[in-house]
Amino acid sequence: MNSVRTRRRGGAITAVVVAAVAAGLLPAPVAAAEPPVRRIVEKLDRGLVVVPSGAGAFLSWRLLGTEYARYGDAIAFNVYRGGRRLNRAPITESTTYQDNSRGTGTYTVRAVVDGRAPKPSSGLRLVGGHAEIPLAAADGYTVRHAWPGDLDGDGRYELVVSRLSQTRDRPDLLEAYTLTGERLWSVDLGPGSYTQVGGNGANDPAPGAISGSTAIGGYRNDDNVTVYDFDGDGRAEVLVHTAAGTTFADGTRVTAGSPADQFVSVVDGATGTERTRQPVPDDFVADGPSGGHFGIAHLDGIHPSLVTKLVTRVGVRRGAFRVLFQTWDFDGTNLHRRWKYVVPATSGATSFHQIRTVDVDLDGKDEIADGNYVVNSDGTLRYVVDGTGHGDRFHIADLDPSRPGPEGFAIQQAELGVIPDFPWYYYDADTGERLVTGRHPADWENDTDTDIDVGRGSTGDIDPSHPGYEYWTSTADVAAPGAGVHNVQDGKVAATTPSVNFRIWWDGDKGSELLDFTQVSKWDPATGTSTKIFDPAGVVAGARDATPFHGDLVGDWREEILAETADHTALRLHATTEPMRTRIHTLAQNAEYRLGWTVRGYLQSTYTDYYLGTETRRVPKPAITTPRRTRTEGAS
Repeated sequence: MNSVRTRRRGGAITAVVVAAVAAGLLPAPVAAAEPPVRRIVEKLDRGLVVVPSGAGAFLSWRLLGTEYARYGDAIAFNVYRGGRRLNRAPITESTTYQDNSRGTGTYTVRAVVDGRAPKPSSGLRLVGGHAEIPLAAADGYTVRHAWPGDLDGDGRYELVVSRLSQTRDRPDLLEAYTLTGERLWSVDLGPGSYTQVGGNGANDPAPGAISGSTAIGGYRNDDNVTVYDFDGDGRAEVLVHTAAGTTFADGTRVTAGSPADQFVSVVDGATGTERTRQPVPDDFVADGPSGGHFGIAHLDGIHPSLVTKLVTRVGVRRGAFRVLFQTWDFDGTNLHRRWKYVVPATSGATSFHQIRTVDVDLDGKDEIADGNYVVNSDGTLRYVVDGTGHGDRFHIADLDPSRPGPEGFAIQQAELGVIPDFPWYYYDADTGERLVTGRHPADWENDTDTDIDVGRGSTGDIDPSHPGYEYWTSTADVAAPGAGVHNVQDGKVAATTPSVNFRIWWDGDKGSELLDFTQVSKWDPATGTSTKIFDPAGVVAGARDATPFHGDLVGDWREEILAETADHTALRLHATTEPMRTRIHTLAQNAEYRLGWTVRGYLQSTYTDYYLGTETRRVPKPAITTPRRTRTEGAS
């Protein structure tokens, strides 16, 4: 009886409360917070790297994003050689250690949490200061691009590389290597990678071409390959454009009804064999085969999807470009179309030479940025930056820590009779609003000798005396109003500019260094000059004065450089030995940074989705998780 009365009393009270809330007399109750959506990332090992340095060895290793999210600053590390601990107290301020003690033995590192140390992780020894990765014999070939991926599920990255014939009359090759120098497999892209088809197809790339191997304007910056754990099984797949004659590692060959037919093939990362294949959309088939870019985006905020950008030129001559995006999901067996978006010719949207997949509105889902426009995660047009046209490069990151969300910086090119209204623009990456716009020289309209073309532009935190990042371009005339180094908050801060190729994190601070060819330099704002701080011997840069890859591949959060030897017989992985006292979790488990590796094309700098610069004191904990379904368990 009492329980019945209690229920009725509770019901009456509830009715009164509901009525009061409806009348605005009481605030609405706060709903229980939903658990954060966690993006699936790779399960990586400790990534320990050992480099000869000073009187001994320099050790560097990963703080994983997954353990930083769980333990924060409570995690520490111990370093061992031959089973004997070298550090007196657990290491908490960095993930590096300089060992100058005597003795021999294998180095290992153990994480320490709440006084407990799980099993140790062994490392990669860089004999001679670099890892040497011999390439299979292929006379006359050079490496263009490299994509990292954990191909076998052991927590260590392997490399998939594109090798192109220097004479452009032999098949493109796609090969996989371990960081210790073992070749895992090779895929021959066949005659379809260097032979164009007739008719309108003569205006477009060879149907199976990768890494911009077709020497035709508009397609020299393609990639058409990406590497990622696409189905969440702990092992990365390789996604690649294929055509008739492509031969996989087991000898299986692609056949097609026409030499112009193109496909997206899913290749097993461990074996180089094809797992499934789908034809590309046929919207542009009348114009010939398409070029473009591949990349990965988490369109639902959790799972990875393949993004393919297809590009053709209209008609038999160098007509206007047409662009469409087709996104795909892979369930481990079949490749499914997710959505397709054809960029309207009248929209003002203009492609640059690389896409970026990045969460511009901070809703957890990635958008697709392609030059002066952005496509939403659901396949709708988000915006076109007003008044803008084509440029080669653009950058999106949290460039200004005083503003919410990411910003962008893009250049504008003047070529083939197309004259832009301004040389560059700095903009809100969420809305496309131009925040700062560069200016041409006042007399450029009447002066045919004035070169207003801007071929390159870069960003980085290169001046610690000003908050946020700086940006600059390749404008040669230092007197031009758009020239010089500009800060996101303080405007123009220098008349001269540093190299304009890539930003890299190399030395011991959180500011940016500069990578050009294979050399690293440091900008001195006081003198307006750069000083070379790393210049490896015996290696060369390739197209666009770029190496096949640079990024946080092993060791602490700073970036490594992968370059090809001058005789094209090997790759070398170089790591910094600069000491530091900054601890940041591996950039490879940051969403924007890792997705930046999945697009190669016209190579550009890779950024984190949080502000990482001189003023950074603490980075946010990532909302990430690792695959639950794995074929083999990675090391701790």
